[in-house]
Amino acid sequence: MLAAPIIKTPRGQQVLEIAFGRPADADRLRGWRVAKNHPLSHAMQDAQEFGRLAGKRWRYYLKRNEAALSLDALATGIAREPQAEIGFLLVARATWQPAPKMIGIAWCRRTWCNHIVLDFLAAHPGTFGKDYAGIGTALLYSIARVAGRIGAPLVWGEATALSASFYRRVLTSEDILDHFFIPEPTLAKMRDRLTLQSERKTIPKP
Repeated sequence: MLAAPIIKTPRGQQVLEIAFGRPADADRLRGWRVAKNHPLSHAMQDAQEFGRLAGKRWRYYLKRNEAALSLDALATGIAREPQAEIGFLLVARATWQPAPKMIGIAWCRRTWCNHIVLDFLAAHPGTFGKDYAGIGTALLYSIARVAGRIGAPLVWGEATALSASFYRRVLTSEDILDHFFIPEPTLAKMRDRLTLQSERKTIPKP
């Protein structure tokens, strides 16, 4: 397990288990569904689409043997081939019921120059409008922990019209439009916050 952060849920504060994805998770992402006529249906559809696209990328990288199933495997792959592009899926799993078992995902790539690209970050559509908070932040902080382990000095990605406000809030930057960059000093602070909130049993906040 990579991290065990605390998030807000309809059942109060609960522990997430964040770990590297398994091969079977690609098929589980196909099961994400969107409620009809929900007031947040547009955001839910984005989450569903991001989940499906992440699953497709995951299957593709697994088939090409370019995927890491653990943090140790990622580090080993880099040591073996320093310029290798390696994909990995982080999965946030609920430890309580009732809740979607796979409650959030982050699909990432380690690039040839040892940066991390965050292609897709999504919470399960079933969490929308149900008093959940902290899933995306916990996953982003966990990516920072991966970056620290492999010595990646930068995490970057694309922000959509719906997700830009999330990245502005978490990264405390009003300049974010359609892309964001997270340098090492910020990544280090995120790792510290993840550790502190786990020790104090509080919800991760930017």
